[in-house]
Amino acid sequence: MNLNEIREEIDRIDNAIKPLFLERMECARHVAKVKAASGGDVYVPEREQAVISLRSSDVRDEVRDEYAAFLRHLMSICRKYEYGLLEELQEQVVEEALAISGLSSTAEHDRVEISLCCGYEESDLNLFLNMAKLNKTGVLGMQLEIREGKQQITMLLDGNVNDENVKRLLCQMGKEAEGFRILGLH
Repeated sequence: MNLNEIREEIDRIDNAIKPLFLERMECARHVAKVKAASGGDVYVPEREQAVISLRSSDVRDEVRDEYAAFLRHLMSICRKYEYGLLEELQEQVVEEALAISGLSSTAEHDRVEISLCCGYEESDLNLFLNMAKLNKTGVLGMQLEIREGKQQITMLLDGNVNDENVKRLLCQMGKEAEGFRILGLH
């Protein structure tokens, strides 16, 4: 195959993936409705890890890690969509995080400083950065330290906690990141 033929094959595959992706997102919408009614958590890490392990077990070694990463990102995208449909949960998570830090959403600000941590070996930092991108929220600064085998991350986000995208991002991080805190509103 020459490069043009390979590109045509990639286009064919991408076109085949699109309806399946849209179907997957429709399932995510239904999951959000069920979770809203039941109060269940959107993010269930044990379930996701079991699904990833099962689905990648028959993938050849050479691309198994890439396939597992694809699934992790797909699941993160679906959760982003689900959190976007759960406005009451967004309000609750953000207000609780603000209250813990003694902050108020009515304070004038256009930047939000947060902290979170994740294990060094199984770092989800790329997913958290991707969450910001998916939620159209810029990361203006970031500091990373390794303490006791964990990545301690501080981020300065461009936005206001009352903005729809920032609120959805903070909700997702608040529900999924270990030690999530809002440190300041600037």
